[in-house]
Amino acid sequence: MPEYQWKLTIVERNLLLSNWVKLIPEAQEQMLEEADQLMAELPLSDRRLLLTYLETLQYHIEANLRQKIQKILSNQLSLV
Repeated sequence: MPEYQWKLTIVERNLLLSNWVKLIPEAQEQMLEEADQLMAELPLSDRRLLLTYLETLQYHIEANLRQKIQKILSNQLSLV
């Protein structure tokens, strides 16, 4: 199992809307930071899946966190 896998599993689980709403705001911000940091380590297939989670989540969250997600998405799209 790759070293990043355990962190990816936690981040993906927390980015699901049903779990996201249960997180305190500080934990939500931390999950976005973790997702952003993970992008550099992930193979393309896992990166695409994580980007899909972020894209879906951005339509259901507060504006300040939406901006963070959009920044992550734009950074990743510029790399492709």
